[in-house]
Amino acid sequence: MKSEVENKKFIKENFSNQNFQHKSFVECSFENCDFSNVNFSNAKLQDCEFKNCNLSLIKFEKAKLQNVLFQDTKLVGIHFFQCDSFLLSIEFKKCLLETCNFADMILKNTSFDESIIRRCDFINTDLFKAIFSNTNLEATRFHNANLKEANFLKAINYSIDPINNKMQKAKFSKPDVYSLLNFLDIIIED
Repeated sequence: MKSEVENKKFIKENFSNQNFQHKSFVECSFENCDFSNVNFSNAKLQDCEFKNCNLSLIKFEKAKLQNVLFQDTKLVGIHFFQCDSFLLSIEFKKCLLETCNFADMILKNTSFDESIIRRCDFINTDLFKAIFSNTNLEATRFHNANLKEANFLKAINYSIDPINNKMQKAKFSKPDVYSLLNFLDIIIED
């Protein structure tokens, strides 16, 4: 494959275990493709879309992700914090994210809408105005995160410590919002 790929659509391709280091993909779409164990280190993904893809255990070390949409895609074991932070812009719709690490990232206004986010880490992460609506956040850790004005409406299974995270004007819905009280060592009676 050429080192620079533009305006190309890939359907049902198996790229597993390939090395895409230093490659550039601009305005490309990937549908029903397998990228498991692919190395995208130092690669550039700009204005790209991944739909119904498998991105398990891929490497994004120093990768540039600019305006990248992941939709109905499986993302497992990815260290997103290793991506190049300059002009980073990613969005997730109806994805499965499992054991991914977003520590120390700036993800303002990032959407994780209608996704399943299991055992992921958002430690020291800036999620100002991020969208987690209709999202299942099972066993996901938020610590020292900026969740100001974030949208958790209809989100479930979250465990967020309101003392160790900035949460002013974040939006939550009942009954799951009551889980925020679990950290306050209080007794609630009927």
